[in-house]
Amino acid sequence: MKSRLFALLLLAVFGAAAHATEPTHAPGWTLKTPDGQTVTYPDDAGGAPSVLLFWPSWCPFSRALQPYVQDIWRDYAGAGVKVWTINIRERGDPVAAMRERDLHFPLLLNGDALMQPYGISRSPWFVVVAGDGRIVYTRPAAPPSPIDVAKDARIALNALLGDRAVALPETYPAPYDLHLRDGKQGRGAEAPDALPPSEWLPWVERYINALPADGPDRPAVGTVTDGRSAIGHAREAWNAEYGSDAVRTLAPFRSFMRKGVWVAVTVGGDGLGAGLLYAVDRDDGRVRALEDRRKQRASQ
Repeated sequence: MKSRLFALLLLAVFGAAAHATEPTHAPGWTLKTPDGQTVTYPDDAGGAPSVLLFWPSWCPFSRALQPYVQDIWRDYAGAGVKVWTINIRERGDPVAAMRERDLHFPLLLNGDALMQPYGISRSPWFVVVAGDGRIVYTRPAAPPSPIDVAKDARIALNALLGDRAVALPETYPAPYDLHLRDGKQGRGAEAPDALPPSEWLPWVERYINALPADGPDRPAVGTVTDGRSAIGHAREAWNAEYGSDAVRTLAPFRSFMRKGVWVAVTVGGDGLGAGLLYAVDRDDGRVRALEDRRKQRASQ
């Protein structure tokens, strides 16, 4: 029932564009970045393939796809591919949402005027565009998972790049959101954005300040470059220590970095800091903490 209601909500929100015809070529546009710089398409694409992701911060399906698009941005930058995420139908703060999700690929604001030209009828709207402006891939209405979208987008890009094609990943990290893992929308899918920085920042500060000098007897994991890497290391450690069922039950996950330490936490169940925790030094990968706070709560 929840999934059906959510689908009806999306239909209502995007109803104004629902009857638009999907273009075969990407319309041009000029938009601004959060710091006021102007980006113009197709001029700034320079004849290279482009990837466009249209999204609002409140959409859980957009949140699930974004990390995979960021990986495409990183992997294909050397081949000249341009990646932009264009904010539409916003009722929150897209800049804060990107920051909290540890996303760094280029953000453009106020893209609502592009909804009709691009025939946008669902969220996220995701296209791969050839250097000559042809739209060669559009995310289908109901893909099995964001991994399938990422795979198809990479295949489309490689077909355009020819000799400059980028090797496809052998594996993809699992989606973090419960509504995709379980095939439904649920409390866990909404939990990350429901927690404002005013609540989690003080908690992270207190947690890091209380970490003991000597952490658990675990091998260092090397430099931890970003939040997704921290969550990846945490998932491996949690799976080994507490079992994959517990990790799945307590998803989704969040990561925070303060004072050179990444802290990864589960935010399902009773919320931040009440489930599984993992802390690791950013620079040398020394594991500072591996905890199951559920046991502590049960013994109190």
